Amino acid sequence: MKELYFCTDKKLRICSWGKEISELTGRSASSVIGNRYYDFFPRFLIDNKDALTQAIKKQKAITLKEYSFHCLYGSLKADIKIRPIKSPRQKTEMIKVVIHPESTCAVAKKLQQSKKLIDIGKIASTLAHGVRNPLNAIKGAVVYLREKYVSEDTLIEFTKIMEDEISRLEDFISRFLSSSVSETAVTEMDINSLLKKIEVFTSLQLYTRNIQSRYEFGNIPPITINSFHLEQAILNVINNAIEAMNTDGRLIIRTSTEKLPGKCFVVIAITDTGPGISDKKMDTLLSEGKGKGRGFGLFITYEILKHYGGHLKIDSEERVGTTIKLYIPC
Repeated sequence: MKELYFCTDKKLRICSWGKEISELTGRSASSVIGNRYYDFFPRFLIDNKDALTQAIKKQKAITLKEYSFHCLYGSLKADIKIRPIKSPRQKTEMIKVVIHPESTCAVAKKLQQSKKLIDIGKIASTLAHGVRNPLNAIKGAVVYLREKYVSEDTLIEFTKIMEDEISRLEDFISRFLSSSVSETAVTEMDINSLLKKIEVFTSLQLYTRNIQSRYEFGNIPPITINSFHLEQAILNVINNAIEAMNTDGRLIIRTSTEKLPGKCFVVIAITDTGPGISDKKMDTLLSEGKGKGRGFGLFITYEILKHYGGHLKIDSEERVGTTIKLYIPC
């Protein structure tokens, strides 16, 4: 979290109020300047005396380690440095209080994540409108190719998949723009059948990069979910894996069931031989959704699984590869 600060005069009246401190307290600069700092914070005490007053009296900086105080969202601990600011004549004119929070409180983090999802929703709505026209053009081109090369079995197979996907995308966009995505219909589906279609659909992409793929289909039960959501969740991970390997890699997709305390899950394990994900990046990958490729794609997959009561597990080793497991409740 960023450094927070405010300044007071010798009578402890606020004369400067930073942007970050406004967010922490929920108070704007215009509403606090001219008031004493302890109208908005509990007094900062040292030996049961006001620490700012002591800094003025002793003419030296005072540091309070791991000081606990309340913010708008709850409470947190912080290191607080109180420093007299002197004039050219060496007289104290102001006191600067700098707060270094140890961490953001839990509720604040949730609010930040909610804001991120709201922003994503706004972008998605704009994108959905923009996709419709080029989607119609693509659909027309696919129909033309299917009718012109009716004797080409492989081409017909691919164009049939493309038509089905375009229709499902059109339906999803219509639902998205007219209602909440969470209201989208769910159906019982066979994950292995979905993966067989994805295997065909991604085969050319793998071929051009000389990536070998292997699918191992386990004995798994059907699940109830929105098929479009699940397909996007899986493709996000597979496409990320392909991008990570670039060329000459191996992609392995396995399905199985796994029992965890109180629940049974269908598990889709997607393994690549890419460069892996560093521990530092792993810490923020799902919570922040930063960066291109893996960051945003995995964030969306994580949110989809969470919506249906599932979760995501990442096992990665740098310069060896990554296995990402998608857990969907049976």
